[in-house]
Amino acid sequence: MKLKKYLIAKYRSMELGKRMLAILLSVSFLQIGIVLVISYHLSSVIITKQTGELIDENLTQSANSIQAAFQSYDNIIQEIYTNTDYIENLKIINSWDGENYYLSKFALETKLRDIIYENSEILGIAIVGQYGDQCFYDGVTLSSQRSYCFPDKLENSPLVRSAFRQKDSVYSPLMSHKDEEFGTYSYFTIAHQLTDFNNYKKGSLGCVILCIDETRFRRNYSQSQEDSNISFVVDSMGNIVSFPRSGMEGVNLLEREPEEAPSTKEIEDVAYRFIRDINYFQTTKLAANAVSIMDGRFFIVNIQDLNYSLKKLRYLLIMICLVGALVWDICFLIVYYISKDTDRSVKKILNAMNEANKGNLDSKVEIEGSDEFAKISGHFNEMLTEIKKSSEQERESMVREKNAEIRSLEAQINPHFLYNTLDTINWLAIEEQQFSISQMITKLAQILRYSIHNSNEIVTIKTELEFLKKYIYLQQQRFEYSFDCTIDLDERAQDCRIHKLLLQPLVENTIIHGFSGLERDCEIRILIQYQDSGSLFIEVSDNGAGMTREQVDTLNGYDYRTGRIETSVGLRNVITRIKLYYGEKGSIRFSSENAGTTVRIIIPVE
Repeated sequence: MKLKKYLIAKYRSMELGKRMLAILLSVSFLQIGIVLVISYHLSSVIITKQTGELIDENLTQSANSIQAAFQSYDNIIQEIYTNTDYIENLKIINSWDGENYYLSKFALETKLRDIIYENSEILGIAIVGQYGDQCFYDGVTLSSQRSYCFPDKLENSPLVRSAFRQKDSVYSPLMSHKDEEFGTYSYFTIAHQLTDFNNYKKGSLGCVILCIDETRFRRNYSQSQEDSNISFVVDSMGNIVSFPRSGMEGVNLLEREPEEAPSTKEIEDVAYRFIRDINYFQTTKLAANAVSIMDGRFFIVNIQDLNYSLKKLRYLLIMICLVGALVWDICFLIVYYISKDTDRSVKKILNAMNEANKGNLDSKVEIEGSDEFAKISGHFNEMLTEIKKSSEQERESMVREKNAEIRSLEAQINPHFLYNTLDTINWLAIEEQQFSISQMITKLAQILRYSIHNSNEIVTIKTELEFLKKYIYLQQQRFEYSFDCTIDLDERAQDCRIHKLLLQPLVENTIIHGFSGLERDCEIRILIQYQDSGSLFIEVSDNGAGMTREQVDTLNGYDYRTGRIETSVGLRNVITRIKLYYGEKGSIRFSSENAGTTVRIIIPVE
């Protein structure tokens, strides 16, 4: 109480100028502290959120890369069990045909060697017949006689026995092998049953086994890793398949055999505890994220050190506090002896503070000179700028979150479900020997994969035309080859790049609207030329029913920003995308003489 009375008496005894300056300095110091605390809190939230979003994006990209890697392994396996040369040679080996046994074995080993040379991630590849006969090529020993990757009794391994019993691929946990001559490799293996397509119901003829170099496989997800996070791959049984640090061979996160496939949340929890228990980071403040791969057969897990992202922010805050405290002390000592223009400066600063408290972050304090008030005003202006920037970043983050929600709603149908369903139908068609149906389903699946994956992706003309040919094939099947399509491609243009799915809507519009009800021979002509001016010329023409003058004028005059074409969604999409992607450098024009339609597109070369 005595100290309080003393301070009140001291305050009342001060001159007005010094009193106002003392109040200003005290209030400024308090507000600076509050602003710093709020700024730190907001910045930490934003940084943590942005870091999490970046980790999620990188995790999704890594998942896609791993998915693609596994798909490439499946493609190799598919090439083997669908290639009659492999199957026929394997039949000879299974029959123990003494005359041709070694010739067939040599032929298979030669083919396996070629696969090794073309795929650096594969350490070894082997084929085991139904009676235990083996053909292999080892990429470590560069031999078909001595194997680094496979044991002598490969046919008795649990992986091979499982492959003989089921149709899907079988995967092993992460393993390691040390050899005095060839060194140490970490790897995992993939096995798949081999059957005769022409006599599918007779069962397995053998299986193929791939030995995958884990260090090379790791490149699919480790590029985006920093000191603040770690990513690794786990299978559905909780076994670690790939880890950026050695010594994790045979480690199981679940520490039990699950009765059913674990959920993504369960994988996140056990991965969190595992990284915490091995003290990978010098902190227990961690965040775990996991993404399912290949319908839950694998998971890519990311563990993030939450303290890492805030370390620099804490250092910056300490420096700001130290600098602010130093400046405040200096200002206090100087303003004690200076009273001129105090009232004017105080009023300017207080007015600016009031505006800021009302939410006007654009308010500025304009004080001439280089005294303490000018410095305070400068720091105040900088703080308002930083606060405004933080608010804008927060709003941008909210917008991105909403956009992500919209994209999530637009992609509710799992494309993997569609692919797997179509693959099942394809196998049924093959079993029933409906090969034309199988071919149509295969091309439809390829079209779906091409259309759904990265719709705004830039591809080569050659790739776009390959997709278009598949689409035209399906439409010809649908309409019983009532139309023909010719493509004239300039060789100089085939490697030029365009945004995908620009040509398909034009062809679709012609088939649906241009050829409907016509009894004459219908034809679509596609011309693609490279122009010396550095642009691509694309012409799509037909001999269909054509369009009226009003329809042509509507399409040529369409403004995607204000107009709408209710009956031509595909054409509207093409026009809009060309304008958005290429601006004034791109153009699309329609022409028709009531018998046939021509669309001419000019876009710059990518």
